Amino acid sequence: MQKETAARPLTGRMVLFMLLAFFGVIITVNMVMLRLASSTFSGLGDKNAYVAGISHNKSLAAAREQDNRAWKVDANIRRVAPGRSVVTILRSDGGMAANTDVTVRFQHPSSGSLDRSVSLPSVGANTWRAGLELPAGVWDIVIEMRSGGAVVFMSRDRIVASDSKVAGDG
Repeated sequence: MQKETAARPLTGRMVLFMLLAFFGVIITVNMVMLRLASSTFSGLGDKNAYVAGISHNKSLAAAREQDNRAWKVDANIRRVAPGRSVVTILRSDGGMAANTDVTVRFQHPSSGSLDRSVSLPSVGANTWRAGLELPAGVWDIVIEMRSGGAVVFMSRDRIVASDSKVAGDG
């Protein structure tokens, strides 16, 4: 003998509650994702894109001047402890860099709140060095050299800072 179970009839009220529950979950998830997205990334690549666009010709002229100087600048970033790095900038073209101020900015690609900057004191002829707290991750490094208030050298590159040892490291 087979037992028959009485199925609940599908009423308009049940359909209404199912629809409200379905769309309630969708709207709640969307609101949470919107809040997380807007709190972690502003969506702006440049704080003042209009001014940057207008000054584009000046940037091109400065880049040509920098190329004409033919400076050779090397950056060395050495991990001394987890989260701690030493940055060394060396100008190896032989020219003297009198009264040159060197600033290195580490810009996080996804969050401006993680950006950090360090001014490097001179530690010898054409050599600047400083330590800083730099968490592991991907960073855009911007090296800026100023002399007499004017930018005489600028370089931008992407690096990966890692706290783990690379295979083959001592």
